[in-house]
Amino acid sequence: MKSSYDYRAQARRTLNGHWNDAIPAMLIYFLIVIVYAVTSSLAQLQPDRANLYHAITVALSVFLIMPMGVAIENTFLRMARGSENTPLTDMLDIFRSGYERLLPAALLMSVIVGALAIVTFGILGVVFSYAYCMMPYLLEDYPDLSPVEALKTSRQMMRGHKMDLFVLDMTFIGWVFLAIFTGGIGVLWLEPYIGIARAHFYEDLKAETIVEEKEQPEEQHLTIEQ
Repeated sequence: MKSSYDYRAQARRTLNGHWNDAIPAMLIYFLIVIVYAVTSSLAQLQPDRANLYHAITVALSVFLIMPMGVAIENTFLRMARGSENTPLTDMLDIFRSGYERLLPAALLMSVIVGALAIVTFGILGVVFSYAYCMMPYLLEDYPDLSPVEALKTSRQMMRGHKMDLFVLDMTFIGWVFLAIFTGGIGVLWLEPYIGIARAHFYEDLKAETIVEEKEQPEEQHLTIEQ
């Protein structure tokens, strides 16, 4: 695996001349998140309509926010691979043609990570969020892979590499503070930067995993080769 510096440099090369391309897709996603936040607040401010607002927030979270998050990660992977489509076009295409896989995968991951986070006060939630973070890319690369198989394969791929990705994420902490300083507007550029760096990380991890599989006995091969 390369260093965090190398993955950030790769991401910048990918984004060179394309820094603004992902903004429309990110704006749609953040707009839905804002609607979710406002509706959630209204549930607290208007108790007589709390059930309605709670129903809306659950629907937004389950049917839009979670699967759209997976679609955006796939979009960053396509950008890392030099897709000629706009990120918005790719996101809508992924969301339209693969929704039946995005929804259960995103929901399953959220339930597992959320439950572990609650039980262990957040500790295992963080660990398993990294264990399963390759799931969006695997759904993109392997159409026949079920959501459960994608999560299992991600966990296998990330063995021994969770800390590598965590370190990569931590190198963006300064940019996170800068984005906050801009009132959150900087996130529109920061998210693609982080997402594409992670996508390049996945590309190397996938190549490394396939090489390791070829060196193992047949019965030890990962689901990724199915």
